[in-house]
Amino acid sequence: MLAGLFAITMGASAVPFADVGAAELPSLFVAACLDGQATLSPGEASVVGFDGLPRELQQRLGKPDSAQVWRLSSGGRAFLYILDYQTAPKGSPRICGVASDEMNYTSAADLVEKRVIGAVYPRTTRSIEWSDPNGGYNALATTAGSFKVLQINWLSDGESPDQR
Repeated sequence: MLAGLFAITMGASAVPFADVGAAELPSLFVAACLDGQATLSPGEASVVGFDGLPRELQQRLGKPDSAQVWRLSSGGRAFLYILDYQTAPKGSPRICGVASDEMNYTSAADLVEKRVIGAVYPRTTRSIEWSDPNGGYNALATTAGSFKVLQINWLSDGESPDQR
């Protein structure tokens, strides 16, 4: 896992997402936000900036100091974002996430939970947060308006677990 190091590229790739449909969004989240690298071809995404996010997502994410945001070519509205904060919300200087109005929340949360803690447990709440202090992040699955959100909130400023 590469906390703080992200390689989101456009073009030929080692981790291609040929069809970024709603079912592929959780895997894109894992590749981009947990593994630190994903490649999107120009037809799969377009750079939109923070102002390109819908209002309900902007309100939830606050005011980042810098933002990389891509609108994904999938059914509905879907976005990949990497945000940096100097005055970090809840102590997170960097946030990486995927939000979609068509992603299946349950299967997306299950995939992230399996990756982060190695198992899937029954849920009693809609929003779920997993904390991994050794990995240096909090992962969450939640909603914002009509969007289902998978997000990583890094706990330190760009340190990977290997650098501690």
